[in-house]
Amino acid sequence: MMSTRSWRWVIVLSWSLGCLPRSTSDPIQSAPPTPAPAPGLERAERALDRGHASEAIAELLLVAGRCPATATERHALLTAAAIALDPSNDSRQLDLGASLAARYLATVPSSDAAGRPLAQALYLLAVELGAEPSPPTGCSNLVSDSAAVAALPHMGAPSVPDRIKSLERELTRLREELQRIRKTLEPSK
Repeated sequence: MMSTRSWRWVIVLSWSLGCLPRSTSDPIQSAPPTPAPAPGLERAERALDRGHASEAIAELLLVAGRCPATATERHALLTAAAIALDPSNDSRQLDLGASLAARYLATVPSSDAAGRPLAQALYLLAVELGAEPSPPTGCSNLVSDSAAVAALPHMGAPSVPDRIKSLERELTRLREELQRIRKTLEPSK
């Protein structure tokens, strides 16, 4: 059986790894420590090195699930969002990237001046490229989906697919107008 002193060292180590939320209550009474994220992070890195983005994302999501409400969870979410949105990723998933960035934004403390702008940029890029702006998934601490969506950054311009559709409509209209002008200019027979 572990002594009180040993448990405290385990908890301090877990805190330093970012896998346990800090509690004001007695550390001995808190939940047992969760597994360290390092093996999952290493597996994700190896998967990326082999070009297996989906496998890397899956490993990062496992790390995030094992370390809820921690800096490690947020780091894993932000990294997974970036991989999901990476243009060099053959299995690029805009909706997943947007959802992961939104989940990061829903869980990030206001004091995070570095990660918040990155997550906002990833989220907005995904939406701009056609991802559905949707509430973050996997955040049980959110008040409601509508509150989560309202807290997300909004696009100031139409998305790329919307702009393409608009340009296609304009092209069709101009072709029809050109056809009408040609008919008007044709000599009568």
